[in-house]
Order: sequence, then C-alpha cells, then structure tokens
Amino acid sequence: MTIVDSIGVEMGDSCYIFGSIEGLGYTPDGNIAVLDRISADIRIFSSGGEYLWKSGGRGGGPGEMHNPLSFFLFPDGRMCALDPWRSGLQMYSRDGVYQGIGMDISNNVHICPEIVSDSSFVSLKTEFIVEDAAAPRLAVFVALFEMSAEPEITYWREELEVDFLTAADLSQKYLLTISIAVDTLNNIVYLTPYSGTDYLIERYSLDGERLTDLELEIETVPLTEDEIRVAEEFVRQRLSSLEGGNPQYNVHLTDPITHRIPVIDLEIDSCGNLWARRGTEDKPFFDIWSAEGELIGSAVMAGAGPERLSWEFELCSNDRMLAYDTDPDLYQKIYMIDITDLN
Repeated sequence: MTIVDSIGVEMGDSCYIFGSIEGLGYTPDGNIAVLDRISADIRIFSSGGEYLWKSGGRGGGPGEMHNPLSFFLFPDGRMCALDPWRSGLQMYSRDGVYQGIGMDISNNVHICPEIVSDSSFVSLKTEFIVEDAAAPRLAVFVALFEMSAEPEITYWREELEVDFLTAADLSQKYLLTISIAVDTLNNIVYLTPYSGTDYLIERYSLDGERLTDLELEIETVPLTEDEIRVAEEFVRQRLSSLEGGNPQYNVHLTDPITHRIPVIDLEIDSCGNLWARRGTEDKPFFDIWSAEGELIGSAVMAGAGPERLSWEFELCSNDRMLAYDTDPDLYQKIYMIDITDLN
C-alpha cells in the first residue's frame, strides 16, 4: 500500500482547506466526494485531486447545513449528509442539486452508516429506555435501516444502565470504538463490538442470521499515558460535535480504555474480502479475510509515519483507497493510496 498523491493545503485556496472531514468516497463517475463538517459542504474533486464543485455550505437556506455528522454516498451517485440541526438527511443528486430531506431526524442520529443499496444502510444507533420503577437504560444497537429512524433488522444490541457522570466512558467503549462493514456481494454484515483486548469480529447474514466469528490471537499493547490523554480529548471533542458543542452530560473519561483496541476499522474490497485494521500496530496494518472466514493475507501502508492510529480509511475498489487523519499534526489532507500490487 503506497501513498501516491494527496489533496489539501494549510493555507491558500479555501477549496483545498479542510476543517473536519466527516466522510468521503469515490462517486460512480470516479470523482472524490468529501463531507466537511466545519464548512458544512460536500466538495467534489477529480480522481487526480482537482477541485470541481461543491454542494451545501453553512447556513439556514435550502441545501445549506449547520453541523453535518455522517456522509452517505449511494450507488446511484446521490450524496447525503446527516444534519439533525437541519431536520435530517440532506440529499443531493449526483450533480450536486439539492433534493430536500430524505429522512427526518432531529436527534439520536445514525452513526457509522454503511450503504447497502440505493434505499438502505446499516448503522449504529441508540435508544433511551425509561420504564416505571426501573432505572433508565441506554440501548446501543447495529441494525439495517430502510431510510427510516426505525430498524428493519437488528444484528447486535447491548443495554446499559445510564449514569450521566460516566457517559463519556460508555461512549468510548460502545459508540466510538465500534466498526461496521457490509459486503453486498455476499450479503454479510461485519461489526466489532468492544471486546477489551480480544481480537473479535462478529459476522451476520444481511437477513440477521449469526455467522461464525473471526478471531485471532494477537499480542496486547498497553496505551501510554499520553495516548490515553489523546484518546480522552478525542472522545470529548467528538461528543461535543455530536451535541452541537454543548452536551448536557460529562464528556470526560473516568474509566478510560487502557489497551489498544485490537480491530479499529473494517473495509470491504470489490471482491468481497474483509480488510480488518489492527489497532495494536503503529503503521496501518490490515488482516485480509475471505467471505468464507479464511485469513488470506495482510497489507501494510508505507509512508504514513509512526503511530498513525487516528487515520480513517475508505477502501473504494481493488486498486484505490482513500484516507485522512482525524488528528493531524498540522492540517487535514486526503491521501490517495495505490493497492494495485496486492492483487
């Protein structure tokens, strides 16, 4: 895996300056679409990194956004940004024309959406449960949604007692560490619920049947005090952004995770293979699993520098991958990665 080019500058043309990338991917036309939360727009770049046009922008008018949190890029080319402060899923045509609200939602947003079809996706969501004579509980679940706030099929669900003093701890373990991937060729849903120091990837058929888990014996790696501090700051900033900058609960960790998460990202290539990124490695390192559950190889990226655990990846085909750093040293860039030699 080799970085061949990048998009992004520290100063200069604002079209190439990113504030907070919230999602990206290749369009059916081969261009690169990027959602930026700070500028509240979706920008389109050519496959070579040249700025072409944008949709949205910060404001209260039609097609404008306030605080977009998740990016949806459907197979037919439609682009969507989930902004609960602007009533829900803002939809744009493949040419960037605003098409209105595709899904009404003003709270309890969908997290980590993975597209299944032109009208469905799998994502993480929460549910607040209040019953008579019982302490309130928070349900965290991964489910299939048909452009609705209500799930069609639930794959994984965990119910937790609510303590607003430890909300950040619950969020770190059950909201911000989970990864999801959907193999639409073989109709398999993969997810990684928090499992401490165990390498565990759960598998489900798209219709909800539990399949054999993927597991490996790997060495555990303790976090340094500085890494724990950085992780706490990430949790604080992420919870603040999810709540529009003013959450009504504690956003500081009291019981932080003390070891590196074994699996921190899941991606699917165009052959239906699962790429599982190890959080225990300093360099971006992926275990590659077949749809049958066989470990068939691995890949490591050169040129990323040490300890790039804050990188987010998007595997777009058998020869193209995109990445960006959620906690860059200087400024955010989009990295274009060649993986042709692996095939």
